[in-house]
Amino acid sequence: MLSVSDEKRLYHRIKILSDAFMLSSKALDYKVVLRTATRHFQVFTGADASVLFLNTRDEALAPVCSSGTPFSRIKEVILPRSIRLKDIITRPVLDLRYTSFMNTPLIYNRKLIGLSAVFSIVPEKFHTLEHDKYENLFLTMLATYLAVSIENATLMNTIRSLEHSKSEWESTFDAIDDLISIHDKDFTILRANKAVAKKFKMDIRKIVGEKCYKIFHGAEEPWKACPHRRTMETKSPCTVRVEDPHLCGIFHVTTFPKFDEHGKFISTVRVAKEIPNEKMVPEQLIQQESEAMVEIKQNLHLH
Repeated sequence: MLSVSDEKRLYHRIKILSDAFMLSSKALDYKVVLRTATRHFQVFTGADASVLFLNTRDEALAPVCSSGTPFSRIKEVILPRSIRLKDIITRPVLDLRYTSFMNTPLIYNRKLIGLSAVFSIVPEKFHTLEHDKYENLFLTMLATYLAVSIENATLMNTIRSLEHSKSEWESTFDAIDDLISIHDKDFTILRANKAVAKKFKMDIRKIVGEKCYKIFHGAEEPWKACPHRRTMETKSPCTVRVEDPHLCGIFHVTTFPKFDEHGKFISTVRVAKEIPNEKMVPEQLIQQESEAMVEIKQNLHLH
């Protein structure tokens, strides 16, 4: 039987995991997501300081946010692409004069997108998190949820910066394998990347201007569980698991609201990510991410 202190600790863990899981549907502001992720790692691990690193365009790791230590102290630190990930995981990435540290990779679609570094004045503060099976599983879940939130926020930040440039939109999003499209209030597709055209074996010019339910579901009316409709109703992001024979697969679909300069809703951005193994249950997906984390820790180099 759990003691009162253990029950409180477990509740605390679950609460943070729940908040992390819901982050992508509560805050799309890029800086808010980074601050929240950094703070979640600090609170979850009981650390005195927390620093979040993300990949730069040249695939080096650079600090983007900190909690418990001034960002000005670490903002110039860059972990070059030549450094082995094994060394980053096993050694302090910053000289902050703390007694113990722990580095947790952030993995999305089996790719390293960032790193969380936490520090404490207490010796071996993070020993249990690193070596206890269930504590480590909790930590892996937190890292997985926050990696998804950061990727979504990064994508939306990029979309906002490119939405007025057709050429930049095409060059940026046509290189992404996820199905990305923008839909208006009448379910009409305004923009789509090449992945959408490739998926349905259609000319992109024949996709733009069509109803989204016709292209994505082969239907003559809006899909019954349409996340686009839900986002229009709530003015907030919506994420659903879509299994439709017309798509020939199972997808994790998220829709994000877009507003004009007056705050009026104008459209949604739809991002569909295919689930590699359609028979996986949530526990198996978590295990897959855990295994991917171990594999990346052991084998990958930053390159």
